[in-house]
Amino acid sequence: MSSVRARFRAVRDGLNAVFREREDAIECIILAALAQSHALLVGPPGTAKSALFFGFLASFTDARKFQTLVTKFGTEDEYFGPVKLSALKNDLWERNLDGRLAAVECAFLDEVFKGSDSVLNAFLSAMNERLYKGQSIPLRLLVGASNELPEEEILAAIYDRFLLRDVVEYVQADATWVQLVAAPPEYKPAAQIGLAEWDAACKDVQRLELPQRVVEELLRLRTALKADGLVLSDRRWIALTRVLKAAAWLDDVPTVELDHLSVLKYGLWNKPEDRARVVAVLQTVDRSVVAQAIDIVDEALRGYANRPTEPAAYQSALPQLADKVTEAGKRVQDMLKNGVSRRAHARIQPKLDELKKAHDALTADLSKRYALA
Repeated sequence: MSSVRARFRAVRDGLNAVFREREDAIECIILAALAQSHALLVGPPGTAKSALFFGFLASFTDARKFQTLVTKFGTEDEYFGPVKLSALKNDLWERNLDGRLAAVECAFLDEVFKGSDSVLNAFLSAMNERLYKGQSIPLRLLVGASNELPEEEILAAIYDRFLLRDVVEYVQADATWVQLVAAPPEYKPAAQIGLAEWDAACKDVQRLELPQRVVEELLRLRTALKADGLVLSDRRWIALTRVLKAAAWLDDVPTVELDHLSVLKYGLWNKPEDRARVVAVLQTVDRSVVAQAIDIVDEALRGYANRPTEPAAYQSALPQLADKVTEAGKRVQDMLKNGVSRRAHARIQPKLDELKKAHDALTADLSKRYALA
């Protein structure tokens, strides 16, 4: 599995390199694919929701795909195929499923909550049991997209079937936006993964252990969330253990660790206003030194990404930006001075490389500034 794992990571890293500020949405899709679940991306039009899905699927050339815009006027014929006239002549009721949702491994449903009751019920069965009209279907991954979250009670069931969810916003950092406009991203698949390898990876994920200390921490989180008014079903908690195992599998560790509980931020909220409360509870987990160091680096990198783009403002902010990046580097070095395992080092090294690039860029700009002075 080491080769397959490396390629899944390559797909993740390749997407992150091209689709900036989409790390959470990308992680949602990757984890959903490995946990045999589905992902929902919520956000306004033009936030690359479908581009992320097809970027991911570009690495699965033998996977059949289905994409459509769901509308309240759509019928099952559009999503599951027309009725076979030849079968009707023989008093049989069958659909021609080719190329439709019930005959593909991967599907993208835009405005997924807009369908009629009968269509949504058909989606529900396809997503949950992988069945259509009682027959098994090959669906591995369904990614839904919506400009808004459903409010009607009738939509609660299909909303719940999206185990992982992320809110995708427009690019926030000015520097990232400038790069986006100057050179629109062109994604090329970073690796190729076959369907058989994908299936084998999913089976390997479920072999990972869930240690007692992690189960006890899950119970503590459940209690804390209940006290804060957030109650989730037992089914969702159980399903999320597959996601934890998927995160551990990507990290190439034999068991789920406390650090991996951070991915629960994709599955523990129902309303956008709940997300901050969920993250606050997850931050109370006593995580490893490496996880804390990554948080420090991420904070420094966010500051660098949000640097002013107007030259005078950038020159004014330059010393403070350089100090923050340098200080982050020193803090991380102090935290890691006692050494970390090879696997832990592999987790943080890409972050440290990115921090060094930011540090080198700021140092070069400072040198130019003082040379001019």
